[in-house]
Amino acid sequence: MNLANMLSVLHLILLPFLLYFVWKGTPLFTLSAIAILLFSVLSDVMGKMAGRKKITASFLHPFADKIVVLALLFVFVLQGAFSGLIFSVFLLRDIIISYIRIVASRDDVVIRGELYGKSITALQFVLAFMILARNIFIPVEGSLRLVISIFTLIILVLGIVSIFHYGYVYLKGLRTRRELGRSIGKEPMVILANKKSGGYRDKYRRYLLGVFAKRRNAPIYYLSGKNLFSGVEKNIKDVENVIIAGGDGTFEAALNYKPLQDKNVGFFPLGSGNAFYSFFYRGKRFEYLRSRFKFKEVPLDVIEIEWNGRKRETLFLSVGVDAEVAGTIQKRNHSFTDYFSAGAKVAFGKKVGYDVICTVDGREYHWQNVINLILGKVPYIGFGMRSLLGAIKEDDGYILGMACVNTHAPFFNKALRLWAMFLTQMGLAKAPLIPLKGKEFVVKSKKPFPLQAGGDFIGRTKWVKVSVNRKQRVLMI
Repeated sequence: MNLANMLSVLHLILLPFLLYFVWKGTPLFTLSAIAILLFSVLSDVMGKMAGRKKITASFLHPFADKIVVLALLFVFVLQGAFSGLIFSVFLLRDIIISYIRIVASRDDVVIRGELYGKSITALQFVLAFMILARNIFIPVEGSLRLVISIFTLIILVLGIVSIFHYGYVYLKGLRTRRELGRSIGKEPMVILANKKSGGYRDKYRRYLLGVFAKRRNAPIYYLSGKNLFSGVEKNIKDVENVIIAGGDGTFEAALNYKPLQDKNVGFFPLGSGNAFYSFFYRGKRFEYLRSRFKFKEVPLDVIEIEWNGRKRETLFLSVGVDAEVAGTIQKRNHSFTDYFSAGAKVAFGKKVGYDVICTVDGREYHWQNVINLILGKVPYIGFGMRSLLGAIKEDDGYILGMACVNTHAPFFNKALRLWAMFLTQMGLAKAPLIPLKGKEFVVKSKKPFPLQAGGDFIGRTKWVKVSVNRKQRVLMI
């Protein structure tokens, strides 16, 4: 464990002692609490400075400061030394900001910078120091009360301003988002529906498919043969717009079917996870059932993956824990229950972590204990969960990546993957996440790692090469 990580761990280990001394409240214990808090702050600063030049940092950094200061203020509330109402406002501000970030990430609006959060946390630390000092320096208690009130007011104003500012940035981002391509109104289209998709077993989902087909005036042709798209050429030869009704795996299969590569290919959610639904419909529930909305024809980069002498086209690739889950579930129905049970099996199973060399456009990254690595053009995994950070430019020739690297003990790997998913939903590029961008990726490891392309587990390998191969015209909102 490097110095930065050791100091980060120490920062949290000291917290119970700090809270105990504050709770006791005697002058001696208060002085001890001030000393521990000062040491904790200095060690955290040293840890951040020690980890500044490293590619990866401690995952404790993003929330250790917030936990310490909020825990202190909560103890002050219990002692009657600080307002419970104001403390609740502090918590409410963090909840609102988190919600704005999650919504902005879903809508592909980037909110940059964390200056407000860092400034508020720093001021809250100063506030905590002053509240502790007030219990010792009785002669100047009146002056400290005034200073504490001023600091509290500054923090409150800064918190409210940050809420309005983040909201303004989000709304401005919605207004200025780049318009998509040519509108597809009442142009002829056909639907290719996969009977083997999980959603097809649901009577209501089949009903929605029927509603969609009726409102788009599109015939449905069912795919059920051993070769999924066998014989569909005659049904699609006279139309430019083809809707694939199925799951992520069905859509990925369509990308690899040559007769569809010169068509406008759309998606109807008939699977379980439906990462493509989240991307193509921007999370707008049932938007595809409106008869008046117009699809947009958009050129989308399709990436090619090469591994073990094999090649495949896809829109996103996953290496690590997520692929392990896909490998565990591959013979099931891919329902939410199946994903949950497979995830639990992986979580309580063998350790998952890989030492990886990742080369991005010629630049090498050497990582130990990589939990997960996602590369692609579609920034979602199943069930609408965001997997990549930053705004997606559909046809810029670049691939976005997101590595999840644990610099602490492998014991934390499984729980840390969940924490990383939460950070991604808020659009925060904090440890253990490492955002990447490039035109060509090469991933190597001495230990074979699992691969998931789209919704399919495709095996294990010691190397994989990923690059943009071509453009596919797709239909989206």
